Amino acid sequence: MNSANPRHAAARGTGSAALMCALAEEHGIPHVRVLAGTGISAAALSDPLAEISAEQEARLVATLAAELPADGGLAAGTRYRLATYGIWGFALLSSPTLRAGHEVAMRFLDLTYALTRISAHEEDGELSLFFDDLDLTEPVRRFVLLRDTSAAVQLWRESLGRPVVPLRVLLQVPRPADPAPYEAAFGVLPRFEAPRSVVVFAATLLDEPLPQAAPLTAALCEAQCRELLERRQTRRGVSGRVRDLLLRRPQAMPGQEAVAAELHMSVRTLRRHLEEEGTTFRAIVDQTRRHLAEELLVTVGLTVEQVAERIGYSEASAFVHAFQRWTGVSPRRWARSSRAATGS
Repeated sequence: MNSANPRHAAARGTGSAALMCALAEEHGIPHVRVLAGTGISAAALSDPLAEISAEQEARLVATLAAELPADGGLAAGTRYRLATYGIWGFALLSSPTLRAGHEVAMRFLDLTYALTRISAHEEDGELSLFFDDLDLTEPVRRFVLLRDTSAAVQLWRESLGRPVVPLRVLLQVPRPADPAPYEAAFGVLPRFEAPRSVVVFAATLLDEPLPQAAPLTAALCEAQCRELLERRQTRRGVSGRVRDLLLRRPQAMPGQEAVAAELHMSVRTLRRHLEEEGTTFRAIVDQTRRHLAEELLVTVGLTVEQVAERIGYSEASAFVHAFQRWTGVSPRRWARSSRAATGS
């Protein structure tokens, strides 16, 4: 399957692909058949340093989803554990509270195996996790939606070390003939045929301490998450050069036309190169501003207004809105949580 969505080219580890192959084997589907046409070797599944693209994993899922029942994504999602995600999972597990872990999780979502676009919103005592599809065709879209939503519930349960039942689950899938597997996976009967897929938790859970909290470990894991994400991003040729140009003048980052001229190519060529590397000019600007903002808020300790000015926002309110879009929380709350986690 070929995807036009640039996010599908993003690099990821092979842990999720290995889980999907194990699920296939249990259903009598040889892993060699699932891997056929994906460009993923069997050896890569056990290599902790191997990386594949999200599109390659989506190809694997396409074969699996075509042969499993319609609710096969639920069985897949329950297999995910925090350890499956490597350093990202350990960062969550060692956070002082679920809120701190959630904020780390949202900040480094690109290190997960999600094939949906995940966002969060807290309001009126509820935290809503939204799962929007990334232009995948059926039955892949349904499979990854069920996988990602049920995996999220599983990770909350593992983080807290006890059963957790969402307040509500809304799924953008047809009503099944037998809803029992859905209720068993989520602990609550979902509402089907919803306009948008959402898992809603009580926000009070966010302030519960985690049983395996280790602030120093959490800080080290978060730093490694940042390094891993930056390595994956910067080794992409043209996108790395674009990022370098943006960082030269963070208060007045050049536009796409100026960057293309600096790189001696047309805007159209620049867009094509970035799409091939799994990103866009706007995404690089957002990522660069976000990383700068996080460093300035915590390491340097600047105010929200000062950070906004230094990364090119004329108004602090625009920066606050952008930061909430990136992380799901305000800059001040993020800074407080990060300082608490590091003991600074």
